[in-house]
Amino acid sequence: MHGMAAIGVLLILLAVVGIGAMGGWGMAGPGWTQHMGWGRSTPAASAETPIAGAKRVAVSLVDFGFGPGEIRLQAGEPVNLELTNTGRILHDLTIPALGFRAVVQPGQRVAVGLPAAPRGTYEFYCSVPGHREAGMVGRLVVSP
Repeated sequence: MHGMAAIGVLLILLAVVGIGAMGGWGMAGPGWTQHMGWGRSTPAASAETPIAGAKRVAVSLVDFGFGPGEIRLQAGEPVNLELTNTGRILHDLTIPALGFRAVVQPGQRVAVGLPAAPRGTYEFYCSVPGHREAGMVGRLVVSP
């Protein structure tokens, strides 16, 4: 039995060292979040650059919430989302139905263009694991 306990301890130590080697403790520099596609200092590839002359809509990303939780737009009207992460951890704003995702580092402010969307109601959320489940969700309402 003593030998089995030693093997168990060894396996746990190997797992902890492996997680640390991947940067899983949130230390500065590239870590597991960047390897998973989160943590980019610029918006994700699906997010557009700002649209010249488009209306601006400010959105705060806080730890496990959006302000406002509902965004209302007019159909056919592109907008620039000014995303500010006022939280202490990485967040993003993802609108799967529109193929939109923008990543925002803590303390960072990013302006990204959201092309004109068709009329409808769309869910948006933070796609970092566990954030959506913690209540980091909102609604985009596009009216005629």
